[in-house]
Amino acid sequence: MRIWILLATIALCLGSLTGCKDRSSSDEATAESGSGPVEHIDAKEKAAAAKLTPAKDPINEEIYQFRLKVRQAYNNRAFEELEGMAAELRATKPLFKNGSWKIVQFYGALDCAKDEPESMWQEHDRIHQEWITAKPLSITARVAYADFLTSYAWQARGSEYSDKVTEKGWALFGERLASARKTLEVAQTFPEKDPMSWRVTLTLALGEGWPKPDYDALVKAATEFEPTFWGYDTARAYSLLPRWHGEPGDVEAYAEQAAERTGGLGAEVYARIAMHLRGYYDNIYRETRLSWPKTREGLAQLREKYPESLEILSQSAMLATMGQDRELAKEMFAQLDGRYLPSVWRKPERFVHYRTWAETGEW
Repeated sequence: MRIWILLATIALCLGSLTGCKDRSSSDEATAESGSGPVEHIDAKEKAAAAKLTPAKDPINEEIYQFRLKVRQAYNNRAFEELEGMAAELRATKPLFKNGSWKIVQFYGALDCAKDEPESMWQEHDRIHQEWITAKPLSITARVAYADFLTSYAWQARGSEYSDKVTEKGWALFGERLASARKTLEVAQTFPEKDPMSWRVTLTLALGEGWPKPDYDALVKAATEFEPTFWGYDTARAYSLLPRWHGEPGDVEAYAEQAAERTGGLGAEVYARIAMHLRGYYDNIYRETRLSWPKTREGLAQLREKYPESLEILSQSAMLATMGQDRELAKEMFAQLDGRYLPSVWRKPERFVHYRTWAETGEW
């Protein structure tokens, strides 16, 4: 049975600069609940929100078309085509015009939606195994399968807190993570390396609850291999949330460390961590000790490097409001000129409410 192209799933994944995997979507938690301090939305703001027309980010549209091409090759079991695409992406290390790595989007295009029936997950499993059979020495096939297996593991576990997970869910979770580990171990023996292998291993480490020294050693190896692959840093920061394996202050300390890394992205990666985690809080600057000035510095770097990204501009407006920086928020909303990007704001009322504060100071 041929797998139908999951258009809605791919579109949803494009709501993050990183794509599904860089956003840690395989961790079974939803990064954006749509919550936020919007309790004082008045009738005027609701009326303004009703008039908004959702905008499209041309860069995300380009990513969508790229992912569609990859997914079609996967659906058709065009393994030779997939191999050629991945090899070129590893060799040239291209980015989209928002800083998203194309190799990340390549693997993200292969995702199975969480709400798909078990029969669809099994079909994906068969395709991956056929790919490995056809290309037994392929780093791409192994990394893709390990990536799938980690997602399949989280699908079995579900999105509940640990005390709510069923016995069967835990068993399948463990079995599938163990299979992912074995697959990655084989991939590590190949002479060719893929930056996504470390990213997938970070998801594995989260699921298996690796001790902090082992997790840190993994991050060190990953960032030494590819210092500017910022998905490693957003994944590690996520794993340090108190809901997982961190203590209060761990995320902030790691963000500082990542920004100071030699050969890295500097303040940009600090801003990316803030963008990645802000959806887990009503206001990330009230509820954590992440630095708004450091985030602001990183956002400025991002806007300079990727001036065409509507998503980065929208994130800047949102985070400036959370950081109570009216001057920057007002400037960002002026540049947005009413362009409401649902993937960032989720609700038009939120866009209007934050814009009102930037313009008037009234919350």
